[in-house]
Amino acid sequence: MEEIQSPNHKLAKQPASQDGFSRIFFWGVPFTVPALATGLTYLFYSVVPAQLRWLPLLLIYWATIWIFTLLYRAKRGGVFSAERFKSTLKLQGKHLWVQYLVVYGPFLYAIPLFIINYATQLSVAMYGAIILASVINGPSEEIYWRACLDDAGKNAGVSERKRLAFAPVAFAFWHTAFVIHLYPWDASWFLAWAGILFMTWTSGFVWLWTMHRSGRLVPQCIYHACANFLNIFPMILITVLHFYF
Repeated sequence: MEEIQSPNHKLAKQPASQDGFSRIFFWGVPFTVPALATGLTYLFYSVVPAQLRWLPLLLIYWATIWIFTLLYRAKRGGVFSAERFKSTLKLQGKHLWVQYLVVYGPFLYAIPLFIINYATQLSVAMYGAIILASVINGPSEEIYWRACLDDAGKNAGVSERKRLAFAPVAFAFWHTAFVIHLYPWDASWFLAWAGILFMTWTSGFVWLWTMHRSGRLVPQCIYHACANFLNIFPMILITVLHFYF
């Protein structure tokens, strides 16, 4: 897979391991995402009903990860490489059948579960809102948590193995903000938090692993958006919030 280089060659005068900005961005910045999303969403509690708190939470989250992505792009380049964002559903590289299995295999159960659990319970307005949120959220998360964060780690001299170990943990941890604001504070809260962290860590791990093997990210963006549409957002609206519109 090709190495990401800044178009302005801002790192040319120092070895990657000496890039302090990238080290801070990789190891520290991801943990400011849940802090900002959690803290700023509290500001809307007095003006937004409990069932609508997901809206400012998502908007704040998207704004945060896009600001960080564009900041890193401006400072160090990379992120949007041609191969990574090639318009194709095909994957390539080593362990190809495993790549296809982990990226596209979940459709085999996600679609039937959506039909059984949610398809008939969603209104036209709910379909529209979920589709829009999914189209924004899937690619946005892949671009920041996979492409941008991986480039920061690479420019900081972090090995591929360590990047693969750390980035999915950071991705999973941000969902703590999601659970804090949307899940009821009762005896089941910790179980919900642990389950979501495990699910999102697993997803983050296989999607980043696939990017490392294939050098591509568009297939992960597409499935991530589909997973949000088929499972995550309907589950939050219907199962957790009992919110219909």
